[in-house]
Amino acid sequence: MKIFERVVKDQLIKHLVDHNLINQGQHGFVPGRSTQTQLLDHFCRAYEAIEEGARLDTVYLDFAKAFDKVDHKILLIKLAENKIKGKLGIWIKEFLSNRKFKVVANGERSKEQDVKSEVPQGTVLASILFVIMINDIDEEIKDV
Repeated sequence: MKIFERVVKDQLIKHLVDHNLINQGQHGFVPGRSTQTQLLDHFCRAYEAIEEGARLDTVYLDFAKAFDKVDHKILLIKLAENKIKGKLGIWIKEFLSNRKFKVVANGERSKEQDVKSEVPQGTVLASILFVIMINDIDEEIKDV
């Protein structure tokens, strides 16, 4: 399964890059980008703003348990908005669907429940699906 997931991930990234769909401010989990490229980009923008006498505000976010909170319905909508459809879109929907969990507490097992949110951690696809989920996070504040 991991090999097939890598193929799917590569196709997703290729699609997003080829169609210029990855937010330029997104550096995490994106090939060719890193925390270093994010810092360089930030410092260049900050320097330019200071040189121009412009106002500069910076907001950093740390998503606690971020992968756990990805709503499947919203993610599927965002996949469609990014034109990830057809067999690939169907496969990802199935990948996210029909997942179950049980809780064991004090030696007692709960009833099996459906997983309605989370990007399955430990999977090859987790990071790129999370990137798709948050890709438009700054859309409303770019030009404020």
